[in-house]
Amino acid sequence: MAEVFVNMGQISAFKSEGILTTVGLGSCVGVTLYDDLAKVGVMAHIFLPKSRERDAGAPPGKYADTGIPAMIEEALRLGAHKSRLKAKLAGGANLFPNLSTNSTSIGMQNIEAVIEHLKKHGIAIIGKDVAGDYGRKMRFFVNTGIVTVTAIGREAVEI
Repeated sequence: MAEVFVNMGQISAFKSEGILTTVGLGSCVGVTLYDDLAKVGVMAHIFLPKSRERDAGAPPGKYADTGIPAMIEEALRLGAHKSRLKAKLAGGANLFPNLSTNSTSIGMQNIEAVIEHLKKHGIAIIGKDVAGDYGRKMRFFVNTGIVTVTAIGREAVEI
């Protein structure tokens, strides 16, 4: 089975089978969309909550506000139906809590932005492993829709 690594700011997808994997989810948020009937899966590694005009050439997966619509578009292109898409999230950690004592951490801002844009598009979140103070690895098995999250020193969890 093919495995594709989804790097920071990227969006990748499979139809029918394959494994989408992203590593190094600290403050970033890994997002999966899945249509279980069409067997279409999409993963993004969201880096920041909101795009800026000066970043016009950046890949859409870098930001929550451009990444979520781009993920939906890719899923539809592969035969998914928007009404059947379900989301799972991992990441959004605060790895340096001493640096963000007076404001919301970038990890929390990323989580909030991803949730906001999924809600805006009517996509239910059916699993998540977010926040905390540790990084994660996320693997998405498109043939089953299973998403596992692993952190150093912790057992893998299915979300």
